[in-house]
Amino acid sequence: MSEEKKRSLLLAGGGLKVAFQAGVLQVWLSEAGLRFDHVDACSGGAFNLALLCDGRTGIEIADTWRRMRPLDGVSFSGRGLLRGDSIVTMDGYRQVVRGWGLDWDRIRASSVDATFTVHNRSRAARETFAAAEMDEDKLVATLSQAVWFPPVQIDGDYYTDAVFDTDANVDAALEHGADEIWVIWTVSRRPEWMPGALAQFFHALEVSANGTLASDLERIRMNNKVPEVHFERHVHAKVLRAEVATHYLALFNGDRLHRAVEQGVRAARAWCDAQGIPYTPIDRSHFYDTGVVLRFSDHLHGRLRGRPAEADLQLVVADAGAFMNAGCQRVEVRGTVTSSFLDGAATVEEGYADILLDVRSQAVTVDDGSVLEADDGVDPTRKLMTYVLHLRTPTGRAVTFLGVKDVSTPTVSTAAREAMTMSCRILDGWVGPDDDAPELGTGLLWMGFRDVASQLVGARASGPTLKAEAAGLARYGALFAGSLWDVCARKVLTYAPF
Repeated sequence: MSEEKKRSLLLAGGGLKVAFQAGVLQVWLSEAGLRFDHVDACSGGAFNLALLCDGRTGIEIADTWRRMRPLDGVSFSGRGLLRGDSIVTMDGYRQVVRGWGLDWDRIRASSVDATFTVHNRSRAARETFAAAEMDEDKLVATLSQAVWFPPVQIDGDYYTDAVFDTDANVDAALEHGADEIWVIWTVSRRPEWMPGALAQFFHALEVSANGTLASDLERIRMNNKVPEVHFERHVHAKVLRAEVATHYLALFNGDRLHRAVEQGVRAARAWCDAQGIPYTPIDRSHFYDTGVVLRFSDHLHGRLRGRPAEADLQLVVADAGAFMNAGCQRVEVRGTVTSSFLDGAATVEEGYADILLDVRSQAVTVDDGSVLEADDGVDPTRKLMTYVLHLRTPTGRAVTFLGVKDVSTPTVSTAAREAMTMSCRILDGWVGPDDDAPELGTGLLWMGFRDVASQLVGARASGPTLKAEAAGLARYGALFAGSLWDVCARKVLTYAPF
């Protein structure tokens, strides 16, 4: 690290969305070898900081989340519900922390200059605990969100999650002399306001957290105009933002949590590419291997260039575990596309499909010299299914079939229809989806409800045990249903819990 710069890393809160943060830490700490002079954490980010102070590497922190099951942290509070104190207890999260094997003596002796931010309700003030002061109660206090969890009483004072005070403690970084402040931010900034008390509680949290961060970043901009008046030095803030498709708390699906980790890995690598930071990727694709192969059929009919057409396709998922978790939903495609436009039944000699992908726009990076803001660019509320098929017609001609299903309308009936409708193009020769090639024709294919039922009934799995096969099929069903939920059931719950 340059001697001229002192870096602080702020592990912002975000409930279970901070699984994304763990993926970023894999890249920044283990793949790029970045070092930070100070680290502060708020809310859920404190769990990642505790792992860091325990001596875990970035890859070890990410692997901890790859193994985590969200249900392990859930412990409902019957007495709390009756008294109106809290919905859940912290017992489940205490068990999770103990399962991680945190060594509090090692954490208190950590060489990491770390601070854990909480809110002291008794004194109506923000407080930070140094690593040397930490124990299980203080860690749990960082996540003790009002309404959901009871406060933690320490030395006669009540402590809670600091999110309504700050979700990224910029002041802690400034007090530690930071010239650069790096922030990993997963609190949603979607321009929506959903009905219901549950959604609006979290909207209020988002208003507070995003507003405080915006105010802190503006303070940095104002400082840099006249540094000697404010912080007495130029400060550069770097914020990596992402919309992460998990709910803050209402999540019971491990695959969805693990996909958030992999989203963080991809976002951090894109960040490093944009900033010119070298890194050596660490392949963790084998982490999710189950040995279960899934096979599905797609039967569609419609028209290609005005002529009747139908497609009989078989989709092969090479490994169910990697497919569900890794975030790269690519499958092999076999079969035929039949139309007089193609001189009969054209055979798929090579083909693949990307299934239920979050739409990723061009990542946006803005740097005004004081604040660099990078947005991961992912929109989890819109899903794409894209097909690239290299066909050989009966006459021997090579053509490419490009198909797209775009699921983006937030109503159940329309989203279901979009998931069953494919717009397609036929290009001359075997080319890629972004290659410039002559277009021979376009068309529209669709599935009927009978075709969908046949697909579901005809799904097959092969694996080491019947239990593993059944689990693979069930997880695929959860992935498909949950992905559609993200588009059309957001008024019920922002992201699918299962």
